[in-house]
Amino acid sequence: MTDHALSLLLRQRLAALDEARARLAEAVAGETTLDDQRKAIERDIQRETDTVECLDTPDALVEAFASWLRAVRAEQRVNADALRQAEERTQEARTVLAACRAAVSTVEKLLEERAAAERRIEERVAQRSLDEIKH
Repeated sequence: MTDHALSLLLRQRLAALDEARARLAEAVAGETTLDDQRKAIERDIQRETDTVECLDTPDALVEAFASWLRAVRAEQRVNADALRQAEERTQEARTVLAACRAAVSTVEKLLEERAAAERRIEERVAQRSLDEIKH
């Protein structure tokens, strides 16, 4: 593989790495949003539960709370499922990012090895020239 081809491959790998970083950022943002929603639901449930637990709460309010709680629990389950899926997407994005980093590293090492080999060849040629001048 020529240096040009390796340089092109490195640019492609770097572009894939940038895309993987962006996808991870999107996945983390989505997960964070869903986790914030989960926390808000939990706070709402706690606040409403505290309100209803008062000894002088009218029955109508307790019944309204029970109805509300059923709806919120359904919302909570939907959120939990979405959050699990978001966590899976984030993990997948992390895995892709790690693979992209490895690919970039491999191409960079190939380029470094190629450059080192070329330097060794140039040094040998220079040494031969010096040896010929001495003789």
